[in-house]
Amino acid sequence: MLRLILVRHGQSVADIEGKHEGRADFSLTELGIKQAEKLANYLSVYYGIDQLFCSPLMRAKQTAMIIGKKLMIEPEEVAALMEMDNGLLAGLTFEEAEEKFPLTGQWKKIYHPLPGGESVIDFRLRIEKFWHEFKDKYLNYPLQKTICIVAHGGTISMLYKGILGLPIDTKLKVPTFDTGFHVFEITEEGIILVKANCIEHLLIENI
Repeated sequence: MLRLILVRHGQSVADIEGKHEGRADFSLTELGIKQAEKLANYLSVYYGIDQLFCSPLMRAKQTAMIIGKKLMIEPEEVAALMEMDNGLLAGLTFEEAEEKFPLTGQWKKIYHPLPGGESVIDFRLRIEKFWHEFKDKYLNYPLQKTICIVAHGGTISMLYKGILGLPIDTKLKVPTFDTGFHVFEITEEGIILVKANCIEHLLIENI
């Protein structure tokens, strides 16, 4: 059985500055670091993690490094886990982006790339390739294996669709709070969603 834990990074500088993230490489805030530390402590108590993967973007990498330090596991960076490439929107404030690149009409089509970036179809294809290669490698591991992936809200939402085999235009939104995590148990027989957007670690005192 494969137990898969999907983690969103902690609060980033872009979150408090009101800016588009995507491929813009913002670091964690002080609060984001504390959130990651709480999650690391929680995972060390309740989950035995065998491997740790992360997006190479700083906010995810920092979160994974904090988790890895606690669990004594070196995170492995995977480029395919980066957030959707939002091209010229990256790093702009929401107001600047709306003024320069109002996303109306053709920009809302799933086959039309964002200015200088990916389309939704491009993004899904990237995540599908990652997921199928990952599943082929780890699903038939002879013993239970627990793998943690630290990524981004958009990446996690797209992974949900890939894992559950949902069409690209499924009207499913998967919100994930800062350091929120999701737990899947996956076998050849089926998939169990054990937890979704769990933030227990942020609610427990002294963990």
